[in-house]
Amino acid sequence: MHLSLQTIALFVASVASQRLTKPPLQQNLDNLKQGFLNNLGVVGNSRSGFQAGYIPSNCKKIVQREGFNPADITTVTIKYDDCSAPWILCYHKNSNGPITDLINTFARVPVRTRQFVRHVVTLPATSGHAYNDGGDIAMFGDTINNINVYIHESAHSLDLLGAYKDKPLSSSQKWLSEYAQDADVPDPYSQTNQVENVAQNTVVTTYERNVPGGFFGLNKDANKIFHQYATVDTEQREAGTLLVKGGSCTGRLANSNPVTVSGTNVKIAAAALPDVALPAGLVVVAAKDFNTKDSCKDAF
Repeated sequence: MHLSLQTIALFVASVASQRLTKPPLQQNLDNLKQGFLNNLGVVGNSRSGFQAGYIPSNCKKIVQREGFNPADITTVTIKYDDCSAPWILCYHKNSNGPITDLINTFARVPVRTRQFVRHVVTLPATSGHAYNDGGDIAMFGDTINNINVYIHESAHSLDLLGAYKDKPLSSSQKWLSEYAQDADVPDPYSQTNQVENVAQNTVVTTYERNVPGGFFGLNKDANKIFHQYATVDTEQREAGTLLVKGGSCTGRLANSNPVTVSGTNVKIAAAALPDVALPAGLVVVAAKDFNTKDSCKDAF
């Protein structure tokens, strides 16, 4: 029997969405936070406002979908020293921390990973959770200053936007065959499905590549996830050392178009809109539709 490529792709994708049964190596990855804070420094940055009355359309979409009012969002343009293009970030006035938490925690994400994130939106919540919607990250509750979560959510962009040679990595035959050789997954959240497992292994790999002693010096049983780690590490290295700090951006997702905060349908001359175009010389990362909300964690 000969199966079509489409049938094989659908089968692999269904496998990637199934819950995993391998045991967790650790109960969580909280023990990585301090190492990240000590070794992933806050990249220098400057802040400017966004044109009054406007908001990026993707920010507005997330804010309204989650039941919030776009009028309560402060939109800021942040120019980090390691990239020629600024990021446009969206902060709810009642977020669970100051806007500097958003700006400075995002600044710690290695730039060649950060470049695969379009916007970050922070919203108030009683529990911490987050998801990635096509390269836009929605952060809730106290995740606003949780570096693990920023790396995890950015990892979804690397995987699902196709930053790696094997794409999407989480549903590739390469990943599934290497996963099969390991005894464990990093933590219980990794058991959700292969998309979340790749993201948590990306957190592990980022730690290994940036923190002295690395993850394998932190956990004596880390070899139980060696093939998963090694696969992420090889893929990120071949794609341009995406998970290693330092250097500068090489590309960016195009910003979403600015729209009015009020939602009126009045036609506005293009010259009056905020300029969100990327500067010349940056590779524009191809946009793709995906949303990890259904598997986002209830609490980090």
